[in-house]
Amino acid sequence: MKRKVRDSVTFKRIFTFFCVVVVLEVGGIVSAALWMQHDEGGLAAQAAATPQKKNFIRVDRAADEADLQANTARIIGDSVNQMSVYFLRPDREMEPFLYNQRQLSPASIIKLFVMAKTMQDVHDGKLNLTDKITIRKKDVVGGAGVLTWYDAGQQRTVLQLLTVMITDSDNTATNLLIDRLGGMKSINQYLAQYGYTDTVLAHKMMIGNGGRKNLSSVRDLGHLLTRLYYHQLVGPEEDEIMLDILKQQHDKECLGSALPEYVIAHKTGEVTGVYADGGVFFGQNEDFILVILNNGTEGRVDTIDKMQKLAKYYASTIEN
Repeated sequence: MKRKVRDSVTFKRIFTFFCVVVVLEVGGIVSAALWMQHDEGGLAAQAAATPQKKNFIRVDRAADEADLQANTARIIGDSVNQMSVYFLRPDREMEPFLYNQRQLSPASIIKLFVMAKTMQDVHDGKLNLTDKITIRKKDVVGGAGVLTWYDAGQQRTVLQLLTVMITDSDNTATNLLIDRLGGMKSINQYLAQYGYTDTVLAHKMMIGNGGRKNLSSVRDLGHLLTRLYYHQLVGPEEDEIMLDILKQQHDKECLGSALPEYVIAHKTGEVTGVYADGGVFFGQNEDFILVILNNGTEGRVDTIDKMQKLAKYYASTIEN
């Protein structure tokens, strides 16, 4: 009897996964048209891409690390004390190039960890992507997102909330997921368990916590994305779902605009004085992982310009 139950659970999980993949591949989640739209053409182009990868011998550290250091410093210039970088060419080196690694405010890019914890709970059988969560008026917060008080009383699935949390950086969806995962304490335990030592979730989105700030680092964010790239973050099925969602990112103002020739699975973040973008860049010949965090008083336009120049420089180390 117990074996039949286990077999039934396994079948349901496999069936759910394939349903999710089919839904994602045809353009996203079918939901209320006013709060969720997907670029089906872009997804089709991504799915059709079949990069031919070069063969490399992987080494411990970047052979051109001195050049990376010098050129990164040159591009960042006066922003040296407020901008951090994680750069890895996973086919070439095992250790990333880190520039000005330290704890910083991550803004909404911290939602990557909420996504990872959500999918870990799905993998562990604590949660199902088809589970429905009711939106209450008191749950609705401002800032980025497509969920508003008009949606109060409606239900969204875990997968729908997860998707808009990434593609639209929806703050209400994020807070609903945090609650469903057991709160900030549960997420911080996950962070500690998996070695994200620079990262702490101190408050929900758009809700302060006595002056405490959410913190992370390019190292932690880069390690998460690198594990995701290798399909070693949660599991092959769950990791593929997360990559599909990240490829649907709507905010392409920074890194997406800098390197339109790449398929990018990424997340952005922005609040006053903070700008962040990071993800996996899938190229025709070689892939790379890049995370840039900026905290400081430099203007938004100048910050984005420098981040784009950095991205183009790192891509040039692959193309040349």
